[in-house]
Amino acid sequence: MKEEMKEETIRTLWLSGSPRDRGRQHGRAAAPWIRRYWAELVAEATIHAARPLSVEELSGWLRERAAPALALEPALAAELEGMAEGAGVPFDAVLGLNFYEEIADLVHERGRPPRPVGPRCSAVILPPDRTTDGTVLLAQTWDGADWWGDPWLFLVEEEGRRMAYLADAGTLGGVGVNDAGLGSVHTGVTLRLHPPGLPYTFIARRILRSRTVEEAIRMVTETPATAGCHYIVSDGARTVDIEMAGTVFAVRWIEGLHATCAHFEAPECAAQQLASDVPASRHRVERLMARAAAVTGVGPPAALELLADHLPGPEGATVCRHPSPVSDSRTAAGVVIDPKGRRVLARVGNPCQRLPILEFWVI
Repeated sequence: MKEEMKEETIRTLWLSGSPRDRGRQHGRAAAPWIRRYWAELVAEATIHAARPLSVEELSGWLRERAAPALALEPALAAELEGMAEGAGVPFDAVLGLNFYEEIADLVHERGRPPRPVGPRCSAVILPPDRTTDGTVLLAQTWDGADWWGDPWLFLVEEEGRRMAYLADAGTLGGVGVNDAGLGSVHTGVTLRLHPPGLPYTFIARRILRSRTVEEAIRMVTETPATAGCHYIVSDGARTVDIEMAGTVFAVRWIEGLHATCAHFEAPECAAQQLASDVPASRHRVERLMARAAAVTGVGPPAALELLADHLPGPEGATVCRHPSPVSDSRTAAGVVIDPKGRRVLARVGNPCQRLPILEFWVI
């Protein structure tokens, strides 16, 4: 099934109409992926954990965990309900895909240790003085478990707003750009504690509903997050890195080159990380910074090339990730966001494979 989900070009899906309509469209198109991903997550909790849960226990935990987010975001809750209807699966299946990180954390707490190099993305931000058209470019690897399929490009019209974002099938938000010229990329950080609040996919979607950088900051920080993440947002001129660590956050305005991976820099956020020492993550950041510092006049296709780096660091870490004896994850896609130009360039597979690039403008 994993190989059947592998594509040479990125899949695209247009979503429009009411929240429930959008969900039904998504569910019908992605039904095989949704069923497979949910089956894998259930297996993680019911088979692979040292202290396994029953399916009923997992569903009960998930419903309780998701209740605050569903109450705060009724439109996204309706979209998930439509997705379940369209895919012909229980609501818990689509809910679980959007709480993937939270389920993974639960399973690790119950005795399934993470591999040394886990599924974490990395990103680099190029300032205007290094790009061909004098605007900010955001580039990111999309990394995940090796059994997860390739991400899709979703083109969404939501209550008069338009957006395009890269995300996994069955999920509500990812990295992309909207018709206001606001773009974002994100890299996750594993936390020690996981308070009730909004999951990554909900926050990512809220960012792309925003019209300004300031509004996006508020969409990220006004409610606790269930997982840790760097949310990098730019309008092509101003860029901010929002470190969100559960109930704690730090907002940093970025000038010049910048890169992120699976660790925080702000002390108050770093104190919430699961691991105090993150050499593999720091290696990826250092490699992206070094490669970006060596070039000028970078356009979007060249920004994708920055992600094709295989110099190994601690624990065998590389920017362009391939499954190996020490890693059960891979880089499934690369993406470049041009906020000012309102465009996304994305391609599936490892950046070094140089598969066809899909370019899309949000107008």
